[in-house]
Amino acid sequence: MDTQTNITHKIKASTSQINEMLEYYKGYLTYNASNYIIARAKLANATITFYHTNVVLFQGINELQEYNFWAEKFGLEKIDETKKENLSYDKLAAIGSDEVGTGDYFGPIVVCATYVTPEKAVELRHLGVKDSKLLTDKQMIPMALKLIDLIPYSIIYLDPSKINSLSNKNNNLNFVKAYLHNMVINSILKKIGDVKCDAILIDEFTPKEKYLEYLSESKNVIKNVTLVKHGETVHMSIAAASIIARVTFIRELNKLSKSYGLDLLKGAGPEVDRNAIVFVKQFGWNELKKVAKIKFANTDRIKKYFIKSPMPKSRQGTFYSDLAQDNLTNNVLNNSSKTSN
Repeated sequence: MDTQTNITHKIKASTSQINEMLEYYKGYLTYNASNYIIARAKLANATITFYHTNVVLFQGINELQEYNFWAEKFGLEKIDETKKENLSYDKLAAIGSDEVGTGDYFGPIVVCATYVTPEKAVELRHLGVKDSKLLTDKQMIPMALKLIDLIPYSIIYLDPSKINSLSNKNNNLNFVKAYLHNMVINSILKKIGDVKCDAILIDEFTPKEKYLEYLSESKNVIKNVTLVKHGETVHMSIAAASIIARVTFIRELNKLSKSYGLDLLKGAGPEVDRNAIVFVKQFGWNELKKVAKIKFANTDRIKKYFIKSPMPKSRQGTFYSDLAQDNLTNNVLNNSSKTSN
């Protein structure tokens, strides 16, 4: 393995490794480039060239992430990405994707992708677009309304009842996020058509190899993506996506609150536990599954409350059968005899 510049790396691979890599990139390959080259994979932000000498050359903006993916797979030394020169992503026309709602017990998970050119990035900066964590809900709502008129965007969300219905295999939160990011990126790629797109950026929530692993059984997987830390500060497309996604989340949470006549709180702290207990007392255990992400740790704390202070039978629903499935102690099940009418 030979390391060259910060925009070029290469691997001396075995024939079987070459074949594995060619299979991985088969949707991006072009052949017959020269007598020396087997094939070339042209991604949006990296080019991988396969030589008859079994050398694989990585070039481009995202070459190091592609290189490290294979270095780890083949047991080679990875290159520390923190030593790589900082890239000015703002100079790129890019798709950026971000998600919200994964830290909130109530409400959906929302993922949004936007497409922002360097020219639009200047306009968005003047509008005040930045990391949504630095903005209040009151600031973001009018900003989101302007953004959806200024830039292409796609949005998708998964409501709590659908999240709760996922099989044990698929209810991992990172799997859900990867699945939704891939869906929304496919959607915006169709919207923007053949316009120039230098990069597809995702606010990093897992390493790229894990991201692709989560999508191993999915269809139409967009593999030429870059997962970037602190994405809202890296490119305006991610910052804009986070704002639109947050405002969509607020809208959907408000809809749920209005339908039950009870304000459902954001976040997942102790006050949310108390909010959920009030909700169950009014509407019952089964209704909680329609508004809250049951796999969150909040649910265990709420269960413990109702074990000590049993709810009326009319509110129980599947509460005790859920406890049995959770393999809690027999003492838990014995509490059913304490239920009031």
